[in-house]
Amino acid sequence: MTARTGSGPSSPTPYRVRFTNLHDSRRARSLPLKLYLPDTAPAGLILFSHGLGGCRESGSAWLSHWAGRRFAAIAVQHPGSDISLLRNNSPLALRQAFRLAMNPDELSCRADDLRFVLKRIGRERSFPDALNAVQRIGLCGHSFGAVTVQLLAGERRPEQPAHPLDPRVTAVLALSPSARHADKGPGLAHRFGQIHLPFLSITGSRDDGMGLSDITAANRELPFRHMPPGDKTLLVFAHGTHLDFAGQASQAEGTVFPVRREAPAFKDNLLAASSAFWRAHLAGDVDARHWLSTTFPGQLRPEDRFETK
Repeated sequence: MTARTGSGPSSPTPYRVRFTNLHDSRRARSLPLKLYLPDTAPAGLILFSHGLGGCRESGSAWLSHWAGRRFAAIAVQHPGSDISLLRNNSPLALRQAFRLAMNPDELSCRADDLRFVLKRIGRERSFPDALNAVQRIGLCGHSFGAVTVQLLAGERRPEQPAHPLDPRVTAVLALSPSARHADKGPGLAHRFGQIHLPFLSITGSRDDGMGLSDITAANRELPFRHMPPGDKTLLVFAHGTHLDFAGQASQAEGTVFPVRREAPAFKDNLLAASSAFWRAHLAGDVDARHWLSTTFPGQLRPEDRFETK
């Protein structure tokens, strides 16, 4: 019998990766994908959205770990807000490119990318049968990818029409989530008041906009603060910086940004918490849910924070 911890089997399951592309003929848009495929029947599927300047290789540190815990994953690359932005070598040009890409139209394209992939799961011939058979799906994103999954989960923005969410989506994990413009429109309680899915927000005390935006570490906590109670969790790692949560900075990102090459001190706790969250809400593991709320907080450093509501 395989030994188990609160976040799943102690011995990882073998998995393989596959690269493919999906073409959305209606939007004339091709999406590069990286599939993570466990060798055994997946316990669920995680759909991942990268941050500005990322690609389908982004998030690999997290996705490979989750694949080893029997969760299939699809990393989606978003044309227009992907690695192509990093071709701007000067700091000024890079800052301008990022700010131009962080707009409502680009966010709509990203959200539609995820909706398109969701529609294909279950019917896409290029996907393995085990992936098409999955009935419980989690959404995950980093930075602008976190904003993308916030939108799918139910965040209301005046410039974004509401869309029904695929009923197979049962949980959302946001790495470096954010909210701004609290003083505009009906307010953040309105914007986040319809997010009823289990939602785990993970950020750090130094998780700001890296000089490319006006986002502060405090902005990263606002989505959690304004969501209604019920299966909402906030995990704040002391000294965590923005790229610590990217889950593997690409070579291009490492050329442009000062990247900490060694793993952050909290990496193991991030992996344990996120794995337990997926097991609880995608695999229906009651023990993992209990472990996350009772045992896990005791593993954190004194300066880390863990909140639920």
